[in-house]
Amino acid sequence: MPDNLAERHPGEERRLHQRVRVRWPVSLLQKQDKARVLSTVTENLSSQGFSCVLDEPLAAGELVECVLKFPLRIETNTPRSLRCEAEVVWVNALDGGRFGVGCRIDDYTFAGAGL
Repeated sequence: MPDNLAERHPGEERRLHQRVRVRWPVSLLQKQDKARVLSTVTENLSSQGFSCVLDEPLAAGELVECVLKFPLRIETNTPRSLRCEAEVVWVNALDGGRFGVGCRIDDYTFAGAGL
């Protein structure tokens, strides 16, 4: 497999990190739009980012604050969510007027209750 993404053939897998299909609740805070929160679930998750489906598009390059909630039963003193700064890296129009959105996680911290 080529080391450089530009050297790969069209249609070849471009992901550098394994993705896991998980449907975890996620809230995205749009900083540019008067702190509006969009709620959805993840489609998949990797160590570098996640994708989700929204009812409205975000702009590629837009910075969002996110809270991914762990839907697992865990001890009370264990963090229950991941708060992160992320960048929207792609947006795809889907059937039914919805939008697939891919976000790259730039920084994160573990937290208790989310947004």
